[in-house]
Amino acid sequence: MLTIGAYTNISKIKEYISLEFEKITPKALIPTYTIAKKGDIDFLYYEIDDDVLAQNYNFFFSDALKLHATSALTNLIMDFIRFEIVKEILEIHYQKYASIERIKILEMTRAFFYENENNEDPNAFNYSYRKEIMDRLMDFFEDSNEFLLEGFVLFRLKDYRGKLEMVVRHIVSEYETQKEYKEFLRLLKYFVDVQEMKEEIIHIIGLKEGGFKIYDKDKNDITERCKEEYKQDFSDKEINYDDLLVSALITIAPRQIVIHHYEAIQNKPLIETISSIFQGKVTLCPKCEFCLNSNEIN
Repeated sequence: MLTIGAYTNISKIKEYISLEFEKITPKALIPTYTIAKKGDIDFLYYEIDDDVLAQNYNFFFSDALKLHATSALTNLIMDFIRFEIVKEILEIHYQKYASIERIKILEMTRAFFYENENNEDPNAFNYSYRKEIMDRLMDFFEDSNEFLLEGFVLFRLKDYRGKLEMVVRHIVSEYETQKEYKEFLRLLKYFVDVQEMKEEIIHIIGLKEGGFKIYDKDKNDITERCKEEYKQDFSDKEINYDDLLVSALITIAPRQIVIHHYEAIQNKPLIETISSIFQGKVTLCPKCEFCLNSNEIN
């Protein structure tokens, strides 16, 4: 008999175990189960009829059953339990965030793990930890046929919880950075909206080496002029050309911005930033006479 218990989520455990046990052959050896509650704990009892077991006896079947249970519980922990732990970490240590913000951080954490699910480098920050969880489950089942999910997580995966806390700190830092960036963009947008327009239209053309040039409404190249103005405002800083472009556009405050050969601009988030600040004023030119006559991209 194999006994699996949990304070919560017993139906989800049954779902994962059932999916894994369906792989057992011959099918007659798929265990039947009963559910019973003892105090606050729900238990799943898996067993095989003695007559069926006698007819299909295999010395390795007990180990195979535990291997299937190990695989199912590993998948459960990776798919579900670890995010329950993350949720708990957020509720305990990050109460300053509103519930909607904690949900956003949880989803960012989920995305972080799924994007790096197959990282097998133990020294990597985003190491998946799947192998360790499976090994510890196998070690557990070598000594016992009775498993309590919460007890296993609490005592056998204590270091994994510490890893999850580190990941959450990292994601919270990213979330704060994103918040600050969005607030910065909001302020820039407000500044642009209240500023007096100095140019009707500004043209930006992407260069084949990945940069850009800036032109006024008469198609005059004003890139160098913008550089000089940038140097005056930021004399102690080396020129950052992405900052230069944003700064120039904010200073000029054009009614319309047309970006030509935008596919050549290597920093694609820069285009998104400009579009966010100058909402409704940015056009990505598919191809026009200025594009065709320009030697910058050819």
